Amino acid sequence: MKPRALIYLKDIFVLAITSFGGPQAHIAIMHNILVKKRRYFTEEELLEVNALCQMLPGPASTQTIIVLTQRKWNVVMAILALLIWILPACTVMTLSVILFSNFETKDIPTDFLIFVQPTAIGIIAYSGFNLATRVIRNNTGMMIMLLSLLIAASFTTPWTFLLLIVGAAIVTNFTRKEETISTNSVKQLQWTPSWLSFGILIVALTTAGVLALVTKKLPFILFENFFRFGTLTFGGGSVLVPQMFEQFVKHRHYLTANEFLSGLAISQALPGPSFAFATFTGGMALKHWDNSFSILGCIIGTIAIFLPGALFAFFIFPIWEFVKNYFFVRRALEGINAAAVGLILSAAVILYTNLEFHMINIFVVIITFLLLTYTKIKAPVLIVMALGAGFIYTRI
Repeated sequence: MKPRALIYLKDIFVLAITSFGGPQAHIAIMHNILVKKRRYFTEEELLEVNALCQMLPGPASTQTIIVLTQRKWNVVMAILALLIWILPACTVMTLSVILFSNFETKDIPTDFLIFVQPTAIGIIAYSGFNLATRVIRNNTGMMIMLLSLLIAASFTTPWTFLLLIVGAAIVTNFTRKEETISTNSVKQLQWTPSWLSFGILIVALTTAGVLALVTKKLPFILFENFFRFGTLTFGGGSVLVPQMFEQFVKHRHYLTANEFLSGLAISQALPGPSFAFATFTGGMALKHWDNSFSILGCIIGTIAIFLPGALFAFFIFPIWEFVKNYFFVRRALEGINAAAVGLILSAAVILYTNLEFHMINIFVVIITFLLLTYTKIKAPVLIVMALGAGFIYTRI
């Protein structure tokens, strides 16, 4: 493996342990590390791939990493990046299951994370502002960005992001004129990877359903439930959580509401993909058997929830590479990029409204924004500083 590929995987690990705040916040950290610092990708590449993945079911941040990595390197590197991205959060969730199983811990202290969220908000605001100065080129783009920010901050439904991106693409197709490019510059579509990914998805979904129905064994039922959630969930972890609560707490009674909410609190305090909460839920569903089965449940939850989204990403990549240079897609990208910037800024607004109003939170947001703008301090360093400051502040 070439040195730059190893550095890239190390950077994915840094992303995994510093990306707080959900999918739109993750894009802000990706921009800081993968675009500004390392220049693996351009702003346009990051935004167009993220917008594409917002239109797929499954974890958008995870799918963005898969598609970007496959574009830059190959399928093997994409799989390695996927594993490195999900490993830290899923490991902590597995350890939480073991802790709950052995000690019945009700409340895990997370007060030292007090400054992490306002720091993440400052990072998101900085990245959104920085991206806006680079990709917003006219009044149409500015209007799309502002409308996307306003609508996404006001209506946090699973379909908001998808509808905004599609709407922005339609608007710029009517307002922007560009000559049709030569078909010589359009790549030939390689169907094999797409059909292979789609075939695996269908076979896995069918097999999981049949095994769950025939055997009625809990591990197979869990796999089918998580795989179905991963296949049909649009809108990220905020949509996945109520589905799992309804299925595993209210309907199946695999874990108590207190256990579910305690695990959710830990999950929300962690960086990385929010879908890692399925690791915790799967482990807790099998904790009444013994510890080895708890770990099996964690593995089932992890594989079943991430596999469909990964297969969708591998399925869509060859198709996207084929169609992205057609004139109607190129026209759409300007609107898509503008909407993506608006969605990033909306993440900062939404996260801030969930913070307790306190002057110190406002101070942390502003200081984070200014440090990133006027110094060479990087976002991961600020996250570490926020953790240290929170630990000291809560124990004074």
